[in-house]
Amino acid sequence: MRRILIDADTGIDDSIAILYALTSPNLRVEGITTCFGNSSAAQSTDNCLRLIRLSNCGYEVPVVTGAEHTLDGAIETAPVHIHGENGIGNVILPESSQKPLDMDAADFIIRKAEELDGELIIVTTGRLTNLAEALQKDPALPKKVKRVVTMGGCMEAPGNVTPVAEANIYGDARAADIVFRAGFHMILVGLDVTAKTFITEKDLDGAERYCSEKSRGAVAYIREALKLYFEFHRLTQGMVHRSFVHDPLALLIAEDASLGEYKMLRAGVEYQAPAFRGMILTDNRFQSELDHDEIAVCVRVDSDKAIRRLFSVFH
Repeated sequence: MRRILIDADTGIDDSIAILYALTSPNLRVEGITTCFGNSSAAQSTDNCLRLIRLSNCGYEVPVVTGAEHTLDGAIETAPVHIHGENGIGNVILPESSQKPLDMDAADFIIRKAEELDGELIIVTTGRLTNLAEALQKDPALPKKVKRVVTMGGCMEAPGNVTPVAEANIYGDARAADIVFRAGFHMILVGLDVTAKTFITEKDLDGAERYCSEKSRGAVAYIREALKLYFEFHRLTQGMVHRSFVHDPLALLIAEDASLGEYKMLRAGVEYQAPAFRGMILTDNRFQSELDHDEIAVCVRVDSDKAIRRLFSVFH
């Protein structure tokens, strides 16, 4: 059983990742912290509470509202055309009676890391602001967690915000640089692999046909939410009845890293030069000036196996 904490800006793909984590018998979600990005942190929190109810996971999952702006105080407008007015494809899920914890997200991350004594895996599917704030409060945090798995970045693949930057890293580049350099045992799951992994209409048909009674509501939600996401991919990528798999792939790799192949790199993130904001910087020289531990960058993934596993938990 892997003990995970999810840090999310709960949009459509985040929601699928969260439902997977709450349904998988191999994962225990110790909590969810939220941040701005696909929607506001407050909206992301509301989405998470509704998703927990929908999942029927059978245990309590605390949710904490986190950063509404970058470390430098910048506030973004949520991309409504991608994730909808409410972040989850304009699907209206039943309201939850659960309330978010009234505490700071960074403090919650630190508390969970200490409680679980080296067993916590942090999975980030949004901006890295909350984790950077936790590091500022507790620089020893990397020694207290087992691993950080981050959906973000691009190396060889083009960016999805600028030619060189992916949205989660670009959205708070200084926070990302702090996390990259902190010394976590870190896996980066970026566009190099997520943009080669697809959910298709056929996958949804199979999920509906074989899902358990308990998961019927979750699978129906996934199909409905993906309508907007499929349309976005049709308009921007020329794809028909399919979408990239960003955040769920990070969850799958957090559960089973053998799904991917990795390259170890010393890396940082550019945050000062506007034209290159969010670009991942690497230094492969024998004597690197990036004086910190390497991170594992996912360079290839077994996409077919990943998608089969993603939907298998709903059977």
